[in-house]
Amino acid sequence: MPRHRTTRRTLGSLAAVAVVATALVAIPTVAQAHGGLTNPPTRTWVCYQDGLAGGQAAGEAGNMRPTNAACKNAFADNSYGFYNWFGDLLGTINGRHETIADGKLCGPDSKFAAFNTPSSAWPTTRVTPGQTMTFQYAAVARHPGYFTTWITKDGWNQNEPIGWDDLEAEPFDRVLNPPLREGGVAGPEYWWNVKLPSNKSGKHVLFNIWERTDSPESFYNCVDVDFGGGGGVTPTPTPTRSATPTPTPTPTRTATPTPTPSVTPTPSVTPSSTPSPTPSVTPSPSVPSDSVCELEVDTSSSWQGGFQGNVTVFNATMEPVNGWEVKWKFANGESIQQAWSSVTTQSGSTVTAKNAAWNSTIGHHNAVSFGFIGSGTPRQVTDATLNGQPCIIR
Repeated sequence: MPRHRTTRRTLGSLAAVAVVATALVAIPTVAQAHGGLTNPPTRTWVCYQDGLAGGQAAGEAGNMRPTNAACKNAFADNSYGFYNWFGDLLGTINGRHETIADGKLCGPDSKFAAFNTPSSAWPTTRVTPGQTMTFQYAAVARHPGYFTTWITKDGWNQNEPIGWDDLEAEPFDRVLNPPLREGGVAGPEYWWNVKLPSNKSGKHVLFNIWERTDSPESFYNCVDVDFGGGGGVTPTPTPTRSATPTPTPTPTRTATPTPTPSVTPTPSVTPSSTPSPTPSVTPSPSVPSDSVCELEVDTSSSWQGGFQGNVTVFNATMEPVNGWEVKWKFANGESIQQAWSSVTTQSGSTVTAKNAAWNSTIGHHNAVSFGFIGSGTPRQVTDATLNGQPCIIR
């Protein structure tokens, strides 16, 4: 799919994982995070507001009772995307957005799959071609990174889930580390001024990626807009907090702080290559969706009878993990011949990898990576755990 290559070429290769040396915690309580657009509002934020408004109208303040048809369908599919509207993310994506399948851009994580569903009922923000507006992005947790926004092409099929070829070839806005301020509708927020495309009319979707530079994690937002002018969201959700203060003048975009690399980054897919089918974006059905970790075993190269594997372990909690042991099972008789950046052993089909002395800490919503040489023909691994707790397999 050629649009994948355009996206990859635009985003480029980002920094390696930063180690956060903090308190000693073995496996902390899960807390998914950490951000999303509130202006113009992403589908998850506006449906969250719709659900709160419906609950309040029904005399059940604090409960979710969406009334918008598209939001009701999303809630019925999986309420996770409402209570965690800011958690539409992939933890181990590491800039390889082109591996997200067509039709899954708005909700690449299966917990947000309903937000991919095409519908004329999605609450829509009215905008004017060429207008400058302030983008506001809730910083539920704060991280450095790029915010990049595309828009759908003229004539895109509104009756199909959005695919890469539905987007314009290049983003119309990209900003690195915009300023942060307090007092947004959802608390602290990033903000920056954006000039919308001047040659659009009618309904479109803005597709935004927040790509962290201190972690392989990225966040995904789909925003429904109508270039009919006038501003505002239709229908208008009932706000639960006061409006964001009037923005100050256009910010100076700052440079990314240089993270302290702790591991060798996972080899990236080159712009001209076809994405490898080995990684899957579908969680293992036997693993709870709200898991403490994600694990990806990526085959970077292979030959007759052998392959090179790269493992990324993502800590999906708000606390650091100090001292890690990762286990998984091979499904096709594979065996590890040698490994680096971990102490790795194998018994039958079960592989156990422990941290090296220098990479024992996995910061919150950060990751470690290590590699190995294996024999056999690789398939999707199973039964992954981090310190005994189940992991989603990517």
